[in-house]
Amino acid sequence: MILKLVRPKLVTFDVTGTLLMTKLEEHYTEAGLQHGLLLDPNLLAGSFKSNFKKLSLEHPIYGKHTGLGWENWWRTIVYNIFKEQDQQVCNVKLEKVASSLIKCYGTSRCWHKYPGVIELLDYLKGRGIIMGVISNFDERLESVLASTKLRPYFSFVLTSYNLGIEKPHPSIFEEALKYTKELYGTTVLPEEAVHIGDTLTNDYLGAKKAGWNAILIKRDGRAVDETKVSGKDVYRGLEELKSYFDTKFSDVSGNTM
Repeated sequence: MILKLVRPKLVTFDVTGTLLMTKLEEHYTEAGLQHGLLLDPNLLAGSFKSNFKKLSLEHPIYGKHTGLGWENWWRTIVYNIFKEQDQQVCNVKLEKVASSLIKCYGTSRCWHKYPGVIELLDYLKGRGIIMGVISNFDERLESVLASTKLRPYFSFVLTSYNLGIEKPHPSIFEEALKYTKELYGTTVLPEEAVHIGDTLTNDYLGAKKAGWNAILIKRDGRAVDETKVSGKDVYRGLEELKSYFDTKFSDVSGNTM
């Protein structure tokens, strides 16, 4: 029996690590130097990762429900990173550095598009596919997407901060389907939706749990656990995804729809 391919009606994207990248060491070091503070860039990535993980556990969703709020959440990250390298650092200077970084990370100055982003979005737009964003991000995401010229491609932008829930919870994917129906008056079934992201748990498994199709972007080339993710769903970059969608946009006989 030949199964009919399901043509996607909705494609959603994660942002950080999927559509946009940042040069963490460069931006943090530069912001510090502007105010006379030195950082060892070789220690920065590890420090950022450990502090991000710790604060995410203590104040989930960027402090949305704990009263900290996203701006103070990020200020705490910046303070901790700099103080790990210099306990005597001046708090007045730290406040200036934090404010500078918070502002920068709301613009294209601190965010850069991955290769193939525009080409893929144009390809999907040309085929009439509804596109949206589902991201564990704070309130700056709208301004980030506008600044990087990506916002016009998306019918909606859902952030964990604004919704108060985050990936991999199925509810955030269900909200995307609700938004699509409200905007277009059409029902999109989970199997007609595809989510593209770079994290196994939040993006791939989260979407799968919600009944969606999912694509995992793995740019580092490391092998994935195929007990958790199908090899056919793993791509090294957005440039390769045209082949995935070419298949989806064709009928079983191979004719382009």
